[in-house]
Amino acid sequence: MAIEEIPIDSEEIQEIEEAQEIEASPEPEAPEAQEEPEAPAPKRRGRPPGAKNKAKPRPRPLPVITRPRSRRPPPTPESSEEEEEYEEPPPRRRAQQVEEDPTRTIAAEMLHLMQQQTRNRQQARVNKYASWFPQQSYG
Repeated sequence: MAIEEIPIDSEEIQEIEEAQEIEASPEPEAPEAQEEPEAPAPKRRGRPPGAKNKAKPRPRPLPVITRPRSRRPPPTPESSEEEEEYEEPPPRRRAQQVEEDPTRTIAAEMLHLMQQQTRNRQQARVNKYASWFPQQSYG
């Protein structure tokens, strides 16, 4: 391990710096290495000159929604005369779900509390501004 000398004179510092710069800059080996590759030309803005004009596509028509028809055929007059008794329709599936989901109940309560809190804040703000401008009777 060699110890590097630190010169005190400013002339010696300049000589060392010049020597280091010469060592740092490599000497050109061939003239081809000196040439820098040319930067590509900057891109031009806008459409290219040969671009074709395209017509805008027509908007597609909205799909026709067909409602499902009932599966049962309508009752014929003959069958309605024969069967005078009223038949109850089968219970719907939604009616079977009697149990309430506890998370839905909690969410509904939270929503109610938050709405009530918002209404209270709004009313407090209205009351504050109303106190600034008391009602004057014009008479």
